[in-house]
Amino acid sequence: MMTFHPHRHDPDAIVSRPSLRSVDRTRRQQAVREHHHAQPAKPAAHVQPTTAAHAQPATGRGFWGALTHAERKAFARDAETVGLPIGHVLWREGDAAGHVLVIRSGWVKICVRRKGWERIIAVRGPGDLIGERAAMQVRRRSATVVALDTVHALRVSTGAFAAVLAEHPRILRVIEEQMYDRLTEQTATSAYANDSPWPVVASAVPHPRAADDAVAPSPEASAPVTAPVADIRAGQNCTILFTDIVRFSGTHRTDDDRLVVRRVMYDLLRGALEDSDVPWEPCHREDRGDGALVIVPAEIPTRRLVDPMLALLTAGLRRHNRAAGEATRFQLRVALHVGPVVPDDQGVSGLAIIQTARLLNAPILKEWLDRTQADVGFIASAFVYEFVIAHAPGLVNPASYQRVTCKVKDAELTGWMHLSSATIPPAA
Repeated sequence: MMTFHPHRHDPDAIVSRPSLRSVDRTRRQQAVREHHHAQPAKPAAHVQPTTAAHAQPATGRGFWGALTHAERKAFARDAETVGLPIGHVLWREGDAAGHVLVIRSGWVKICVRRKGWERIIAVRGPGDLIGERAAMQVRRRSATVVALDTVHALRVSTGAFAAVLAEHPRILRVIEEQMYDRLTEQTATSAYANDSPWPVVASAVPHPRAADDAVAPSPEASAPVTAPVADIRAGQNCTILFTDIVRFSGTHRTDDDRLVVRRVMYDLLRGALEDSDVPWEPCHREDRGDGALVIVPAEIPTRRLVDPMLALLTAGLRRHNRAAGEATRFQLRVALHVGPVVPDDQGVSGLAIIQTARLLNAPILKEWLDRTQADVGFIASAFVYEFVIAHAPGLVNPASYQRVTCKVKDAELTGWMHLSSATIPPAA
């Protein structure tokens, strides 16, 4: 049984810890390998003695370092100090989300299990906030978190966390920036992400409980594969997502550039959906060369494709465009609608898909994307805005949408348009 002791303290105290680079790398790698192949049974958690070195989260990094003194004090007001031993499972993928944690000292790995394989997607340490998205939005944990060494943390219930956010709304902006950074942070391609002393494994590893039926990892996320339509039943009201890469065929791109742009689009789209609890595999997908059609099964709420998906997709593309050269920077048009879908042996059809495609090609959306050079131009049908977006404010304020009417072919359409900020330089 986990024991918690309330601990009141100076919220600005700084953790004193040795340089991460001075720790022996071989020993750390061996420790992670032991976690992969010999995951311990769920040990009983216990409170570790609180010392001066473990008094508070580091203030110079991560979420905690971005808060003001008043915000830290409000957060710590209702926090409980917890101590967790090495190997302890803080929570598992799919668990109900009842609290958030700010790590004071120690490190945790965040991993997901797919088809019998465990993949480490991140490592978090002192000053980092974990569990906030599940607590704020989806209410279920999207990944498993395991202590890599002894961890001390501040634990705040979801109710108290919501009260702190209401009292200090600037913290929401801090969290938004954190989500942006996490979406595009260097992980799998770097042995040591986030200045962590623990290496992030680039490839998936077999989960201990599924060693007998483990299979090879699925193909690269960027592969534009058309999925079967077995999960789509005729007449179901599914969520329909259409994307289009602006000026994909432009003369400033080579064929190799187009392959890069397509790969980035698929990687960002899949990542944003899965981070919003919209699993990629059950969705029907059709590659359109310069874009994609994604049909999301009816049982998955449409809200997840708005919040936080839109913010995550925008953040990822913005980060890519900042680093990319002219030939591989790109803008993305995205349209969202809900309606009945009819599958057949060749794919899917239906008036709702046609209407989504027409929204995607709305002249006013193209015009404003060209005028503002925004990274993402998003347009939702009137139905989606009125019944989903307007009643579920999240990382993107519903008031930032603009109602537009347009004529595409012979159809008069009403939609709600949102343009992101711009990182692509204006055309000469």
